[in-house]
Amino acid sequence: MVKTLFANKLVRQVSLLLSGTMLVQLINFGFMPLVLRLYGPEAFGELGAFNALLLLVFPLAALCLPMAVVQGRNRVETRNIASLAWAVAVGFCLLVFMLLLLFKQPLLALLSVENIGNLVFLLPLSMLFAARLQITQQLLIRQQQFKVLAKADVMQALIVNLSRLLFGLWQSIAAVLITIAVFAYLLHNSLLRLVGGRASTARWQPVSVFRHAWSRRYWLKLHRTLRQFKAFPLFQTPQALLNAAAQSAPVLMLAALYGSAAAGFYTLAKAILALPAMLLGRAVGDVFYPHFTKAYQQQKPLVGILLKASLSLAAIGIIPFSVFIFAGPWLFALIFGAEWQASGEYARWMAVWLYCAFVNTPSVKAVMVLQVQHWAIALNVATLTLRLAALWYVGYITQDPVKAVAAFALVGVLHSTFFTLMALMFSKTKHAAVVIPGERL
Repeated sequence: MVKTLFANKLVRQVSLLLSGTMLVQLINFGFMPLVLRLYGPEAFGELGAFNALLLLVFPLAALCLPMAVVQGRNRVETRNIASLAWAVAVGFCLLVFMLLLLFKQPLLALLSVENIGNLVFLLPLSMLFAARLQITQQLLIRQQQFKVLAKADVMQALIVNLSRLLFGLWQSIAAVLITIAVFAYLLHNSLLRLVGGRASTARWQPVSVFRHAWSRRYWLKLHRTLRQFKAFPLFQTPQALLNAAAQSAPVLMLAALYGSAAAGFYTLAKAILALPAMLLGRAVGDVFYPHFTKAYQQQKPLVGILLKASLSLAAIGIIPFSVFIFAGPWLFALIFGAEWQASGEYARWMAVWLYCAFVNTPSVKAVMVLQVQHWAIALNVATLTLRLAALWYVGYITQDPVKAVAAFALVGVLHSTFFTLMALMFSKTKHAAVVIPGERL
């Protein structure tokens, strides 16, 4: 039975990416107790605030067009999508840099992140590096180069964590953490190109955007590509922005209401609870996406594929997330030190929410393939409004950040549940729409 299971191509691909992701998370987890004892909650909270800002604006960097790379039907179309995504990213990052030059202080005050100071100018650079990395990753996913992805992930995790530790012995301040985080994207992309060789570029070079900058024919070609894949900037980008707002809002609001230390406690809890999601959710999601896309293009039944992936994640994730629910504070104090016990209190409530989001991973990919992002946006608007209202109201009434995070998390559970049900419903209706009338399934 085991031999038959691993003979399945999809299972082999998931296992390959899973092994790399597992090693990455083991490296991250192994270094984290040492790193946290060097930097402390305040420095970690400022890193969390910077990452929250990056997460908030990153969907605009390339308008989610890198995600369309997997859907390219041939090499030329794939290259055009990658070039379009890179051109948009370069333009938007220049715009953000200009806005920061003109309005840095008002923007920092508006977002309550004044402690970041001039480090905010690393934000557009980080966006550009992250966009380039995402394009390269999607090119490799399309080619099913999962071995390359796994190798580069492991190498990047080791180098980044060693850098945090070594530079932290010299200067244990937030600026070190933020600078390393920014250049980690550039390092990751370089490692992908090094390990993947020609496969990492798919005959696409980012310099072509600058080489053909004055070519009308080149921009007309990109314009046609944009029209063809307009669902990504029109629907996927707003959805990604809403998801980013839902993830960034707690960090920024906790920093504004209770200080950097509270944001640091939340950031650590989120980072630790993301381990199961990164370990399994990303591996399954990255392999599931091209598999589901191919099934959709070939008009195969979709509900079974989505349901099997979701139920598999539900069964796999129940044990690791339950550990945090029942023993979060004790574990955090034991592993990271007594000053981090508060993170365990946050983790108890966040584990329930992030477990549901973990199970929801295949549904997020399915919505892009089914091109029903407008319904996902409507759901995200409704639930994000409820989540932010719950976070602010409960925090204001109780003056307790743990209770505020609990309220935010419980509304997140409702969101993930409804999202999964919506994806299953459209998987069924989309398949039924392409069946010949009178034909039996």
